[in-house]
Amino acid sequence: MTLATAGVAPMRRGDFHSSGDALLVGWIGVIAFAAYRIALTIAARSYWLRTRPACRMNRMSVSAE
Repeated sequence: MTLATAGVAPMRRGDFHSSGDALLVGWIGVIAFAAYRIALTIAARSYWLRTRPACRMNRMSVSAE
């Protein structure tokens, strides 16, 4: 979107009324995907904490038996 509003990449005239509208749509998309990324990060961290081993066995204690 930024490249289109700067005139580097072509954009059809019928898509948005002005370059400001195109930039606004781009920022809304960035914010929406940032919120989605944060939610996925929190879910992955929660899953990682719930599925890690409760305790770790030491090799020395296992081999001494």
